[in-house]
Amino acid sequence: MTKTKITTTSRGLPMSNLGGPSTLPRFRWQQPTIDKNTPPNRGLTDEENAHGFNWGKDSILPYRVYDDYDRSQEPGEMQLVTLENSRLRVAVAPQYGGRLMELHDKQLGRDLVFTNPVFQPANLAALNAWFSGGIEWNGLIPGHTPFTTAQVFAGIIETDRGPVLRIYEFDRIVEATWQIDLFLNDDDDRLYVHGRIVNNTDATKLAYWWTNVAAPMSKGMRVLAPADYSIEHVLPNNELARFPFPDPERFDGSYPDKWRDSTSVFFRKPDANRLFIAGLDADGVGLAQTATSALQGRKFFYFGTGAGGQQWMDYLARPGEGDYIEIQSGIAPTQNQRFELAPNSEVHWTEVYGALSVDPAKVHDADYHKASRATGAAIDARFPAAELADVDAFLTAVSRRPVTKRLTDGSPWGARQEKLTGKPLAPGLDFAVPHPTDCWDELATTGRFSEASLKRVPADFAVSPIWVAALDKSRDKQGETWLHALLLGIATLDNGDRDAARALFERSIAQKPTWLGRRQRALVTSDPDAADRDYLAAWASGDAPPALAAEIVSLLVKHGRLERLRAFASGLPASALTDERVHLGRAMVAASEGDLDLLERLLDRHFATVREGENLLDELWVALQRGRLQQALKRAPSPAELAERLKQHPVPAHLNFRMRAVDEVK
Repeated sequence: MTKTKITTTSRGLPMSNLGGPSTLPRFRWQQPTIDKNTPPNRGLTDEENAHGFNWGKDSILPYRVYDDYDRSQEPGEMQLVTLENSRLRVAVAPQYGGRLMELHDKQLGRDLVFTNPVFQPANLAALNAWFSGGIEWNGLIPGHTPFTTAQVFAGIIETDRGPVLRIYEFDRIVEATWQIDLFLNDDDDRLYVHGRIVNNTDATKLAYWWTNVAAPMSKGMRVLAPADYSIEHVLPNNELARFPFPDPERFDGSYPDKWRDSTSVFFRKPDANRLFIAGLDADGVGLAQTATSALQGRKFFYFGTGAGGQQWMDYLARPGEGDYIEIQSGIAPTQNQRFELAPNSEVHWTEVYGALSVDPAKVHDADYHKASRATGAAIDARFPAAELADVDAFLTAVSRRPVTKRLTDGSPWGARQEKLTGKPLAPGLDFAVPHPTDCWDELATTGRFSEASLKRVPADFAVSPIWVAALDKSRDKQGETWLHALLLGIATLDNGDRDAARALFERSIAQKPTWLGRRQRALVTSDPDAADRDYLAAWASGDAPPALAAEIVSLLVKHGRLERLRAFASGLPASALTDERVHLGRAMVAASEGDLDLLERLLDRHFATVREGENLLDELWVALQRGRLQQALKRAPSPAELAERLKQHPVPAHLNFRMRAVDEVK
């Protein structure tokens, strides 16, 4: 018998530079999806409509975005923790939210999850930077987890059944902890994953959880799950709508390669005895998942077979090497819902993953429900309910035990929260981590800001009620410093009171005119000239980060202040001019002014921070072609003439990220 072991390893692969988190606090109205409306959902039950939310309208503060990455893909090393026995190899990356990067079945010689050949961030997550591949632990706020590019805690628990690998962190928005415990029996080829969420407060919290599995896509692949009907995420209005599944008026949507457009399908069978999801290829082989009853949602997502969807997958990996689907499981029925965390409570579940082989004739039966039942029978045999219940009881007990050996440290914010509240966040979880003392540590311990803290602009923020209360208490104790006023202003603005926030920023600037204070005042002023003056003064201070230049450019473009943009851009250092956001701002100006040669040069590059759902790049390409055609015709072209021009000069692949056929440029 080969014992399961846990080791620290690394994987060499091309890696693009991630950059660090932005020092600019990002507010609700600055979210890229904020303008999307969420119309009433169609055909959903009361349960399925519970705790709906407007995507992109939730604040991401106190977290900071990652928006300074590139597409360099230089040789690099990804640090991993490997859980391995004679039959299965599992690799986890604590540096990237504990993402499961590899699930390799040694007997089959097959990667059960999509293992990305590169590390390439893209603008798809709540905090911007996200990458494809593996299994993502997606909580506790909607959207891809804020821990996507953050190092989390990892450690080993030694048990009489073998080692358990734990990853965990404290979520600052929900103010709850999450943990994942991974377990692999000796000589077993099934991976067990135990999830635990703990709310140690006296308040009910609304939380979110979806385990997101990237599975390798193949021709003729079928996704199977129990389903009486489906709920689809209908773009571009972010609407949820109920459909028969499969829909006799369309096509069999269980085959991802039949979807031209990007799609999200939630499988719904409320009376199912056991839920599961499997992605099986033409030969009936693939990855399967089932879980304890807490995980009631199942979903698959595919970028689609269209040019834009295929570009997205190539963009996230390498051309021809990025094709995958997502098979997901969540606590709520759909991703437009959250679930309640009762005061001082815990939520637990256990998932199990492994290869599944089913008679291909049964997998690909024309009757979807027959195929699903056959797959369910294979699931029952492969992952017996009694075995899952046994491992669930074992891992539930282990979940409250402390790690035997810590492997990596996470954020200091869990320890800060415990100091401030005087209450442990979760039994068995240790958040102590060495870190430089900053103003937030001082607030949690002495309640006073030191002279050192009062000499520097903060790079981190806290906006929850308990931290605001601590700031208020400190202000009463120490007197209002410029730092109190600035930090309280940021929290006040995040809560929507612009007038009160402006007054606080005014008082902060009066004591110490920092670049961040001026930027904050610029955000809340209704006078564009006054805002410009504050922004330019902030930039001229010499202390502002490069991200501020990009923000200034974006706002000048948005408000059509092209003369000011030209003057501002002319004084920027070369390093700022190469910033992608500045680059795009200049391209938009070139398009508006008809400087076609400059526009063409500016579009001749691969952009790193394209946002999912945005179509700016190909719109600029259309503007370029319209301008070229107008030059040739010496008049404005007709729609038919422009369409013909675009047939001859189609949107280049590196600019085409449209995910719906209806959106494609004609």
